[in-house]
Amino acid sequence: MKPLVLASSSQIRKEILSKYDVPYICEKPLINEDELKENSTLVDPRQLSYFLAEAKAQSLSTIYPENIILGCDQICIFNNDIFEKPLTVTKAINNLKILSGNTHHLIGSYVFVKNSEVINKYTAICTLTMKNLTAAEIKNYVELDSPLNSCASYKFEENGYKLHKEVIGSLEAINGLPFKQLRDLINEYL
Repeated sequence: MKPLVLASSSQIRKEILSKYDVPYICEKPLINEDELKENSTLVDPRQLSYFLAEAKAQSLSTIYPENIILGCDQICIFNNDIFEKPLTVTKAINNLKILSGNTHHLIGSYVFVKNSEVINKYTAICTLTMKNLTAAEIKNYVELDSPLNSCASYKFEENGYKLHKEVIGSLEAINGLPFKQLRDLINEYL
């Protein structure tokens, strides 16, 4: 049996997958995600997330033609605005100020490819409501977790869960890889 290829460089996704009895390898996708987003005409967040997840999986399909490749993408959306990874402390603080006291959604798309063919796909939508946070709480949180590469500007798996008052969705889905559900989709191939 060929190992599953996780087309991701996300540490939390690797940690989630390592909890399952599935042989796997992780490879960074061979795409420029920012360029793909910039050139995309897709405005619907679900379609964009799916497009990016498939592009990540397909980017490795010539290297691993006999393996199942899993491409993942997660988008944070609030008031029809897509939140990008903040990359700077200032942007993370600003994003959290906007999300404070409000409900936002995490849309996760997961695409399985084998031999350049999409064999299955899955979308998980989580709904999260943040507490009303003070400027000091936001600043302290960003210093604590440094969530500069997290689409929603928080690391739920570390201390980001403390920022929320209501969460609808599985912990794995919030953290970017609902593998319990995904495994059921591809069991026949494993």
